[in-house]
Amino acid sequence: MAASNLMRFALKYGVKYGPHVLVAAKALKEPATAYAQKLITAQQSLKAARAQAATLQAGTVLQVYHQGQPVWVVYSGDTPVSAHPGALAPLDLLVERADLTRRQRPEDLPTARDRLATAGERTTGRARAVLRRGRPES
Repeated sequence: MAASNLMRFALKYGVKYGPHVLVAAKALKEPATAYAQKLITAQQSLKAARAQAATLQAGTVLQVYHQGQPVWVVYSGDTPVSAHPGALAPLDLLVERADLTRRQRPEDLPTARDRLATAGERTTGRARAVLRRGRPES
């Protein structure tokens, strides 16, 4: 009986809102794909910069922005060595107004596992707070 009610509900709202969902999906497909590709490129750039900085003596990385896009500059000591992704501007131009005290060693940057654990802890804390608000005080 529950399955038939579910099918009736799905059919009713599928017929009513289905065409709207299809139009929205077609319109949002390209922007969503571009955004996802932008995030993937940013993560790959960070990973490449960390790997290169780990091979250098006193290697550090610094995030700067060039034309609104994040660029990771790799340093060996106090000398900029390269940029990931390869920027169109020279390294001197990228770092001329950067705060060099914000450089980070590759081992100090959070890994994907660390970010996932932190997100899980935050979500758990929020869920517990919501549950506490919902309970009447005894």
